[in-house]
Amino acid sequence: MAVARWAPARNNNNNAWILNNNGYFNNNNFNNNNRAVAVANLMLCILLECVMVKLEDLVTVYYKARASKRRSRDSVRFEVNFKAVLLHLWKSINDRTFAAHSNYAFVVRTPKPREIFATAMETRIIHHYLDWRLRPIYESVLSGRSFNNRKGKGLHAAIRTYAKDIRELSCGYTKDAWCIHLDLKGYFPNADVEIALAQQLDLIERYYEGEDKDDLKYMMTVCMRADPARHCDIFVSKSNWDCIAPEKSLFNKPVGTGGAIGFLCWQNAMGLYINEVTKWLQSFDFLRVVVFVDDIYIATNDKAKTLALMPELRCRLARLNVCLNESKFYCQHYSKGIMCLGTMLKFDRMYVSNKTVKNSVKRFSSLNIEKPLRVSLPKMLASINSTLGIFAHKTMRKTVYALCGIVEKRVGRFLERNPENNSFLIREQFKINRLRRAA
Repeated sequence: MAVARWAPARNNNNNAWILNNNGYFNNNNFNNNNRAVAVANLMLCILLECVMVKLEDLVTVYYKARASKRRSRDSVRFEVNFKAVLLHLWKSINDRTFAAHSNYAFVVRTPKPREIFATAMETRIIHHYLDWRLRPIYESVLSGRSFNNRKGKGLHAAIRTYAKDIRELSCGYTKDAWCIHLDLKGYFPNADVEIALAQQLDLIERYYEGEDKDDLKYMMTVCMRADPARHCDIFVSKSNWDCIAPEKSLFNKPVGTGGAIGFLCWQNAMGLYINEVTKWLQSFDFLRVVVFVDDIYIATNDKAKTLALMPELRCRLARLNVCLNESKFYCQHYSKGIMCLGTMLKFDRMYVSNKTVKNSVKRFSSLNIEKPLRVSLPKMLASINSTLGIFAHKTMRKTVYALCGIVEKRVGRFLERNPENNSFLIREQFKINRLRRAA
């Protein structure tokens, strides 16, 4: 880096030294056209080259963080002056003054009531920055049998893998095999913050080699210890929490207990939380395991040996302050049908649960065509195709045809069906661009 030569100049209102952009010192000739900048600004430019977290990286992550959230109130507020806010965020990270206290909480009721925490865009950017840096490490360290919050895996991949495991262990359904389901009781609400944080810091220390290693540790510590239950706003009625069991709410947990559902850093952390336990189960050749968040599915061709592992499994989980929900434990023969993540597996057939079918029928039967088309039709189409996508790879052709019939009856005037994949498209005359041109 070139070294600047300094000399005193006339004081201005900011009482700052002055240096000309052309490399010459200010001669106090107020009639010249040379631009002079405060030394503080020059020092800021030098600092930009020295710090580990780069401003351009935060800008890159900002565009990732706002994806699918750009029309939200918080995203719009941030975008109005995002350059200045990003600069302030960048300074707070490097000055170690960042605080993740701008959060809010709400409750979702489908598919079942859950307490969700969200955070302001500033903290959301930090969450995505951590994920951006650590995602390759997560993928290399996590067990191949863990399917939540990972690209290329997910819910449907977990179901297909479990069905394949059953078929292989039963030798094409010709031999005995058993299926075991284990549910982790209060997985997120009962998580130990310090244990989860120690795992993340150890991951960064052992595997991350970037120049911003210390910054990652700092940001991870702040985000994991944010304690959103005591630093959040609630914009909905507190009666919404009546459907949440008290032991499943972070508002009833002591400081240092509970992971926030909705925080990307916690979604990643809980995927890693029982990773060593998952790998331990993988080491036995007489069973196969599939883990999706707090659900553990085991397929085995030796029932006695697998059940003998349960005491050791409970001990390993107890070291992480995790316990099994004994009321949801079951072990049965594959021929009786296995419920896996909302899908019934029976030999080579897959069926969506009856609850999902009933909810889909109810949703399609209540489609409303009276709302303004420009607003409701695209959202309605996305909801319809998303619901039909659940049935795409299941053995339920008649159910799909029945659901498509309901859609055609309710909104067939505006949507047309694609018979190749049983999805719907907006008819040409009702597309938004055409409507805008007509207007």
